[in-house]
Amino acid sequence: MQMNRNDAFAELCRTEQEQILAQWNEAVFATYPLDTTGLARTREDQFRNPGGHAIRLALEETYKAVSGQLSSEKLLRGALVMFVKLRAVQTFTPVQAMGVMYLLKPLLRERILPACLQNGLLDEYLEAESRLDTAALLACDMYVASRVQVFEERVGEIKRQHAQIVRWAQKKEKKEG
Repeated sequence: MQMNRNDAFAELCRTEQEQILAQWNEAVFATYPLDTTGLARTREDQFRNPGGHAIRLALEETYKAVSGQLSSEKLLRGALVMFVKLRAVQTFTPVQAMGVMYLLKPLLRERILPACLQNGLLDEYLEAESRLDTAALLACDMYVASRVQVFEERVGEIKRQHAQIVRWAQKKEKKEG
């Protein structure tokens, strides 16, 4: 029985998955300062290193979505949520924070595209790049929502601090008055 083109593409992606994910993880960890990435790179335990775990999980599930192995946006969103929230509270610019999604493209072009060209799977490859674009846009949308939440929490904290200062000032006025 012969594989259909989508199955052939998915199988090709599965055979390259470990190497591509290792390179993509390394590229994402390289966006962090060296003193923070040592722990993230070496500890894979989700309890000792929840940030590194969130990164690895998000990248793996995104790769599966791109390669057609993960078909649900809900599953992808669930895998991305902690990664996006983590990037949203760090000192990255928006482009730096979510641009890491596109670090997968050159890896796909290097490791997957040549075999696709050789085996007549260019359309399947282009669909995968389109799925990556969609996943990156989803992550960007989630990032914006997370940043809005962070800013709203900061504004709320400033309002609470201001209210406390006003109360202290009013008490001081009553005592002096």
